[in-house]
Amino acid sequence: MRCHVEDGPAITPATAQMIACNSTISTMLHDTGGSLLNVGRRTRKPPPALRRAARERDRYRCRFPGCESRRIDLHHIRFWASGGETKLANILCLCKRHHAIVHDKGIIIAAVSDGFAFFTPDGTLIHASPPLPASLPGAITTCHDAVITPATIIPPLSGERMDLHQAIWTCFANARTDAARREREQSAASSS
Repeated sequence: MRCHVEDGPAITPATAQMIACNSTISTMLHDTGGSLLNVGRRTRKPPPALRRAARERDRYRCRFPGCESRRIDLHHIRFWASGGETKLANILCLCKRHHAIVHDKGIIIAAVSDGFAFFTPDGTLIHASPPLPASLPGAITTCHDAVITPATIIPPLSGERMDLHQAIWTCFANARTDAARREREQSAASSS
């Protein structure tokens, strides 16, 4: 497949698909001699009522597993450029980041009974969060004295997954700061 911007440079098929999801395009089919054979659909943009219905169904959030971003685009499950229809069953909400990932990485989206399922190109299901690691002997609290609760680190709402390394580092840094503060307070109290 050859793609290019009119009177411009060549672009990758993934870039052309991304452009097709976010703009109005005209498709034209030419034979090997360059003669025009077919002029395709003119627009892919859902009408306002359909946009409202898709956003309402998707709770105004990105449908990518684990993402809760409210800054969303509408995405054609079967790409509009590949003949996908602009109808409620073929569109869903994705944040800009996951919209680009779906196109760039070839993520497959399938309609299932309770919504949508996302798969890698090799057919592996994408879960909302990675599976838990095998359990280690003993509780995590035996490894350190930092108090870690579900509210210790709150991930950003930009649709990104939490950076576990940074979160643990932050917990340890906070625990050291708290311990140093308690030690200073105890020293001050005992010297007075």
